[in-house]
Amino acid sequence: MNDLTPMQAACWFGRDANSVFLGGVSAHLYTEFNTRTLDLHQLEWALQRLYREHAILRMILCQDGQANIQEIPNTPSPILEIEDLKELTEQAKQERLLQKRNEWTHQRLELNRGQVIRFSASLIDLDRFRLHIDSDMIAVDPSSFRLIMEDLAQFYFDIESEFTNVPSFFDWHAALKNHSEYRKLSTRDRQWWQARLKDIAPAPSLPFIKDASNAAQSHCLHERLSLSELTSIETLARQNTLTLSSLFVGVFAFTLDQFIQDSQFRLNVPTFWRAPVLAETDRCVGDFANFLLLNINKAKHRSLASFTQEIASKMVHLLEHSHYSGVNILRDLSRHHGSTQIAPVVFTAALDLSGGKLFSEKVTQAFGSMDWSISQGPQVALDAQVVRIDNGVLINWDIRLDALELHWVNQVFTTFVKTLKALCHTPDLFDHDCNTLLDTIDGKSSSTHQENQQQTPKEEPLSAIQQAYLLGRTNLLPLGGVAMQEFREYKGHFSLPILRERLNSLIKKHDSLRTYICPDKLTQTVHKKAVANLIEVDLSEMSAQAASVYMDSYRARYTHALFDLDLPPWNITAFKVADEQLVVFARFDALILDGRAIATIMNELFASEDIHSEPLVLEQDEPENDVPREAAREYWCTKLSDIKLAPQIPWRKPLESINDAKFERLNITLDKKVYRQFYKLSAKRGLFKNTAIMSVILEILAYWSKDQFIYTALPVLPLYSGALANRSTFIAVTWEHNQLDLTGKAKHLQNDIHEGLQYLSFSGVDIARQLVEQCNAKPILPVVITNGLSWPTPPKDQTMQLASGLTQTPQIAMDIRFTKKKEGGLIFSIDYVIDALEASAVMSLLEALKTAIHDIVNTQEFHFDASNYLIDRQKKSPGSDKSLPHDDNQTMQDQISRVYSDVIGIQGSKQLDKDTNFMSMGLKPQHFKRIMSSLNDTFSLKMSVKDIIKCRNINEVEHLLKKSI
Repeated sequence: MNDLTPMQAACWFGRDANSVFLGGVSAHLYTEFNTRTLDLHQLEWALQRLYREHAILRMILCQDGQANIQEIPNTPSPILEIEDLKELTEQAKQERLLQKRNEWTHQRLELNRGQVIRFSASLIDLDRFRLHIDSDMIAVDPSSFRLIMEDLAQFYFDIESEFTNVPSFFDWHAALKNHSEYRKLSTRDRQWWQARLKDIAPAPSLPFIKDASNAAQSHCLHERLSLSELTSIETLARQNTLTLSSLFVGVFAFTLDQFIQDSQFRLNVPTFWRAPVLAETDRCVGDFANFLLLNINKAKHRSLASFTQEIASKMVHLLEHSHYSGVNILRDLSRHHGSTQIAPVVFTAALDLSGGKLFSEKVTQAFGSMDWSISQGPQVALDAQVVRIDNGVLINWDIRLDALELHWVNQVFTTFVKTLKALCHTPDLFDHDCNTLLDTIDGKSSSTHQENQQQTPKEEPLSAIQQAYLLGRTNLLPLGGVAMQEFREYKGHFSLPILRERLNSLIKKHDSLRTYICPDKLTQTVHKKAVANLIEVDLSEMSAQAASVYMDSYRARYTHALFDLDLPPWNITAFKVADEQLVVFARFDALILDGRAIATIMNELFASEDIHSEPLVLEQDEPENDVPREAAREYWCTKLSDIKLAPQIPWRKPLESINDAKFERLNITLDKKVYRQFYKLSAKRGLFKNTAIMSVILEILAYWSKDQFIYTALPVLPLYSGALANRSTFIAVTWEHNQLDLTGKAKHLQNDIHEGLQYLSFSGVDIARQLVEQCNAKPILPVVITNGLSWPTPPKDQTMQLASGLTQTPQIAMDIRFTKKKEGGLIFSIDYVIDALEASAVMSLLEALKTAIHDIVNTQEFHFDASNYLIDRQKKSPGSDKSLPHDDNQTMQDQISRVYSDVIGIQGSKQLDKDTNFMSMGLKPQHFKRIMSSLNDTFSLKMSVKDIIKCRNINEVEHLLKKSI
């Protein structure tokens, strides 16, 4: 048995997801080689020989962290895995290769079974092969990986090749520990580092994702410098008496500093020095990795040259004291500070390699070019590497997308590459002032920048409702902690360059997209300078599954994020995915735009042709408001005087106890034919479309309410023309459930709305304050009904389709909205606070709305009985009465099918049979909590997400439930 080095032990410990920050991953390197010729039998023999040559490839790592080397078997098992893709379509091949890349990027080799390296060959065509190699760094560090590939190529061409016996890595490690001179150096360096613990800079303050997923998700960014660019950089380094590696470290540290703005920070700089304590150590394969903690402090430096020269000087001192493990330094540092210390940013410069480049010609002849590599490591969020290759330098950054936003890292990466290329073409920039270097590279004029800063646009006061939106961002009121904002998601084929150009035109056209909000002064200003709040994220090299996982995680954060009001509060994020498709997330704060204006802007953005119209004039049939404010106040005080209680919806918990509101949306669609018949029938009775729909909604809500009475907020837009903005407000409407003629109640509602629009000088926040005083309760208007029928729908030839959305509003628990589909149907959406309502209850409301309208159409009578749709169980408690057993009239499989169909959004549970794979029907990770909740409610259980996450179909869920009941 053999002991592990400190680095090996740290990597072994980091495999445990709960052990360290950014844990749950193996320290491993995954690479892909592409070639047009590959003899698979010859490669298998070469691999067998390789395993005999290097004992560490036969290592077993036990659960106690002890390593053991297996004997060479008399009849060895095949090592090379082969996957034949030749019969697939080209698209299917590429998707499978991306899927395999994602799988191997995130795998953990089974060290306890002797799997320290894995080889696979994908047969793409008769003359196209891809060799996949994944090596665990506990056994094969990056410097050893080069040796592995050189030996494998040698054996591939000559299986009988002979080498001098190579020492075992663990023999080398034992010799090192017993080497008297090395032990003296190690003691000296330990004392040197411990005396300087207080001076080691903190870890860089990266913008880590809050509430990050526990599942690792790694991605790679890569770029190349040409041979001529490399030559220029080498010349610049020589002229400044720098090594090439020091110059690259300096540019990297300077770039990172521009984005984190720390006064000082530390970098993790790996080394791979092999103490020559045994003969032939240079051919030994193992984990020789160590790292140094490099302090970065740019403040006192005028130029990049001065900054980089200091880094080079520091590196010399650090290398002189590298006999004490970096892992031990971090442990000492953690004890010194009394908290876990990390070094999450790694910079590896492999530019001074023996042989001058990463792999020899022999490796390239045998296996082709290495066109992809990615690594993972515990506690590493960003691993930046630069390596010399045949035709220049490969810049490769491995990033943890579960820790850092891709668009942020992409900005840093782009700036790093741009700075290097600028130095290649303009070496004098190396002596340029650090503070203005990036502006100079970007071609910006500091004087123009100052002029823009000196402009003082006119300030306008915020309206009462805008001020209320600002207050809702805080947790001072229940159902707070959210911005009043709308999220929209679009999918389709659209040119990213056209999107950029179109967006810039819209920013210039619409003042609202240049509006800044000042929460301290409670003012808003329109700036002349256009700032495009556009984020571009390239996921085209990911598999469809990996891209979907990333976007799901991004969406969960994006939809609930609050805008930083240092910029106009809106954003467009465009994801470039495989097959030249675009996925666009759009988010707008209601501080600047209302729902109808947002729909208008998105239609202009994705129009089939450029829209060069003047600012839109909104034509509405709503009467102008001429009633004085005092008369309007008197009207509403009288109108709502009978209201004494907050709405008596059977919430999951008291609304006043919910501080941070988290929203979700559920939808249901009404067919175009049914909708057309419904509004024709309503028109014959003198009802407008919106009135008829709201009457159905209110009747169901009133029946569901404990006191058979409901009042809701109704957003309205007073007549305005000119620039798009948010001039919306709201009024309040009331409804009582009884057996009176529904048509008569609907007409009364229609009159109430028409009359209420006359009194908008006292509305919105004024009405809410009045009701708070009357009822002594908050929130007082938690239910909203939003009429989106007047919002513009996309033209039929628009290629980008609206896929989903979510609207959040402070102090609101449920927003029921109805909008037209592009094809002519109707969409009912409910945005609800998940702590206030069960998903099953919300879905039952949506189904009740749809069924009621169907029944009205079928009977040709504007009447329905809400008790037919909301059974007593739902009326008592919305989907959460755990005291009742499941419905005996339904089989268990029917009920399971209903739960999954509701949550996934499948219309009609019959689409799911007992063997249907949930994944194929659109099941996503974010669905599991809602499914768990609904199953627990339906069957009176207390299962966790982990119980159901492995169930692939109804049969497996039923088996699980029967074991649990």
